[in-house]
Parts: sequence; C-alpha cells; structure tokens
Amino acid sequence: MKNLTALILSAVLILGYQATEAQSKRKRDKMYPAYSTPKPNKGDRFLQTQWWLGFRAGASLTEANPIRRFSGFSPINYDQELTEKTYSGFELPGGHAGIEITFYHRGFSFSLQPNYRRQRFSYYNEFTWDDAENGDNQLDLKYDQDHQLDYIEIPFFVKYDLTRGNLRPFIQIGGYYARLANANKAVEITGTDYASGDAGPFNTENVVIGAKDLFIKTSVGVAGGVGVSYDFWNMRLVLDATYRYGMNNITNAKNRYSKNELAGIGDALDDVEMRNISFGLGFLFPLRFINKQFDAN
Repeated sequence: MKNLTALILSAVLILGYQATEAQSKRKRDKMYPAYSTPKPNKGDRFLQTQWWLGFRAGASLTEANPIRRFSGFSPINYDQELTEKTYSGFELPGGHAGIEITFYHRGFSFSLQPNYRRQRFSYYNEFTWDDAENGDNQLDLKYDQDHQLDYIEIPFFVKYDLTRGNLRPFIQIGGYYARLANANKAVEITGTDYASGDAGPFNTENVVIGAKDLFIKTSVGVAGGVGVSYDFWNMRLVLDATYRYGMNNITNAKNRYSKNELAGIGDALDDVEMRNISFGLGFLFPLRFINKQFDAN
C-alpha cells in the first residue's frame, strides 16, 4: 500500500512539474518571440542561393534602322528620295553561341552571357539610266547588298522568376556591349538592258568584299525579354526570347566614302542603329551542391 501511495505521489509530482514547465515556456514565448521561431535549416539557407554555369546558343533576326540617309549620287534633275535604300525587315537569319554565368538569390538572377554573335541585314538600290534623245535606250539596275557583322558581345541581365519549382517562367532586362570582330558585304547586281538591242534581264554573281572599315568598333544597347527554365536531373534547361535595341550609330562616318569599294556605283552607308530579336537555348549546371543534390528556391 505504501508503495502504491509513493508511486501515485511521484506521478502527481512529475505531471505537476511538466505543467509548470509548459506554462513557463508559454510565458517565455510571449515575452521573447524569437525564442519560439524555429531557426532556418542550414540546408534551406544554402539552397536560397546558387551559381550556374553552362553553354547557350541560338538564332536571331536583325533589322537596320536608318536614322540619317546618304547616297553616292547628287541628284540634279530628279528627286533625292529616288536614291534612298530600301531595307529588309527581320528577315536574314543570324546566330550566337557562348557561355552563361548566373548567380541566383531568392527569385532574382544576375546573369553574364558573353557570346560570339553574327548579325545580318540587307538593303537594295534601284537606278534607271535614260537616254534623253532616245527613250528606247534605257538601263535598269538593282543592287542587293547583304551585310554580315560578327561581334564579341558581353550582355548582362537581371532575371526574376515568376514561380518556384521545376518549371519557372521569368522576365529579364539588361544591356549589352559588343566589339566588332569582322564584317563583310555581298553585292548582287540584277537589271534589264533595253539599249543593247536584245532587251532582257541579267544578273551577276555575288561579289563579297571586306567591310570592317565601314563600321565602328563598338555597339551598345539595352535588352529585355521573357523565357522559361526547367530543372531536371542535375541541370537546368533555359529557353528565352530577347529583343535588343541598339542605341548608337554603327556606321563609320569617316570611312563612308573613302574606304568604300562600292562608292563608284553610288553606294554610301546610311547612319543606322540595330534592332535584333534573339531566340536562345541554354544548358546550365549548378556549382553548389548539398548531399549530392541541388535545388534553388
């Protein structure tokens, strides 16, 4: 009986002690809320940031926007507008390939994407030579000129993920600085000769000439776009579309006529700014690991 009484008394004392401790903890939590907040797991803190490194490539379309027009001819008895060039839109394909280095933190990514980029644009001129005394003596000429510019480009973007998880749509905005590596232009001449007695169309083979001296060494601009990334295995697949808006005239005004091999046919580059739409595909790999797994919240 004594043993039973002692056992009951011990149980009462233990329960009373636990109740007192619980009440004390509740008071302590109210007075010091920080004590009641669970500390972030070390792994969770680790996964809030991530470095990514990988390869990216893609295709692009370019448009040249003339901001001031020039010609190798000075009209005397016809309108100056007849000498103006007609530019193609976003038609000629180009491409780019490079690497991507990205730092991620809490939904924001800061991405450096150095690449080698090829951009193309074209225009054409049309001229008609008339015999003032004989209207049948006429020569129509059309000059199609395709320009190919190669740049080493260093763009920088700030991205924001719109969702979390494996599939992440994002928006991005940034700018770029590019250095001209090479430039060529191809010229094709077509026309109709009515003065030779055998009127009919003709065309010449494309003539490719170096055009690096016709352009300045740098190109700068701003850019923005959208994309989506998908995480699987230990890599990230990125698809994006970006619009680049050139902010400087890329024509070398000093060499507009002096270094132009086609000045004799009336060619003179206009002052132009570049517009470009790029579509990219990237494969990125994480540089920080935890328990042989990776993630980025």
